[in-house]
Amino acid sequence: MVLLRHVHVALSAAVAALGSALFIALNYFYQRRVWAPQREYCTIREEEEESVRRQVLVLGLDGAGKSSVLQGLSRSEPKPGSKSGPRSEPGSKPPRPTRGFNFISLRVPRCQIDFLEIGGGEDLRGYWSEYVRRTHILVFIVDSSDWTRLPVAKSELHRLLRAGPQLPVVVLANKQDKPGAASISELHEALSLGPVSEERKLFLLAAQFNSDPEPKNSTRGLQTFQDLLLQLV
Repeated sequence: MVLLRHVHVALSAAVAALGSALFIALNYFYQRRVWAPQREYCTIREEEEESVRRQVLVLGLDGAGKSSVLQGLSRSEPKPGSKSGPRSEPGSKPPRPTRGFNFISLRVPRCQIDFLEIGGGEDLRGYWSEYVRRTHILVFIVDSSDWTRLPVAKSELHRLLRAGPQLPVVVLANKQDKPGAASISELHEALSLGPVSEERKLFLLAAQFNSDPEPKNSTRGLQTFQDLLLQLV
C-alpha cells in the first residue's frame, strides 16, 4: 500500500508538470509573445489608464524569495543596444525582506503587468485575502529548502485558494539549488495540490532566484516563468 501511494503521488506530480509544459508549449505554438519590458519601474500616468493592465499578486512566507523573483523579472529588460536576456548589477546584494508592500510595473507587448508583492510576515498574512479578490493571477513563492515551514505554507496557500476560487495560480518552488530542497513531486504532496489542480489553472514550477552575479546561476526557471505569465495575462 505504501508503494502504491508513492507511485500515485509521483504520477500526480508528473501529470501536473506535464500539464504545465503542454499549456506553455501550445500557447507558444499558436501565439508567441516575447518578454520584452519597455522599462523596469514606471510611474502610472493618466494616459496609461486605458491600456490593458493586469495585476499579478506575489505572495509567500517571509524569506521565500518574493523580492528576488521581482528582481529577476525586472533584470530581464535589455539595455539599449545590448542583446536581450537577464542582467544583474556587479556585487548585487540579496534584497531585504519586504516588511510592507513592493510594487513594480512592467510594460510588455500589448499589456502592462503590475506586480504587487506583500510581505510574508505573520502580521501581514491576514491582509492577503483582501488583495486576492482584486487580482488576475496569484504567484505563490515557496522556499523548497525549508521543510519545517511547508505546513504553514500549505495552510496559507489553501486559505488563498478559497478566497479566489477561479484565480489562476502559479506556485514557484524556489531555492531548488539548496541542499536538501524538496523535489517537485515532494512539494506537490506536501502542499496537497492534487485535488486543487483538478479544479482550476494551477502550475507548479521549479525555480532558483537569488542575487548571484552570474545570470545563469541567479534565475533558473525564469524563462519558463515569464512565458507562462504571458500566456495567463
